[in-house]
Amino acid sequence: MSTLAPPRKWTLSAAVALALTVTMAVVSLPRAAYADVGDEPSSKSSEPGQVEDGDKPKDPSLLEKKPADAAVQQQAQANQVPFYENWKFWAVAGVVVVGVAALVVGGIYLNHSLNGGDVRPCATEFQSRCFGEGR
Repeated sequence: MSTLAPPRKWTLSAAVALALTVTMAVVSLPRAAYADVGDEPSSKSSEPGQVEDGDKPKDPSLLEKKPADAAVQQQAQANQVPFYENWKFWAVAGVVVVGVAALVVGGIYLNHSLNGGDVRPCATEFQSRCFGEGR
């Protein structure tokens, strides 16, 4: 008895996947050849280069900073307060701390009750089997 698996039969989907893989490799070869050799492609593109910015205004007065921009920037710098000095931070932090404490205490009580809870005294009318308080 052989422990080897029987040879797999080729299906149509496997053949299509193999053909697509080979086609993609062949299609990408010419571009890779130009990139490796350093030759320029024969067709020139009419796109502008990355250095040129067509959206930049030509008028230098539009690029100058205005006094209003400086005032807004000064006001923004004056209003920057560290996050821990804001009352909202402490409110959220307090809620998180109280929530975590409630989850921990609630988890402890839930675990205790799931494990049987406290030992209770035996009922007086139940005499045959009492397993509480050392009896």
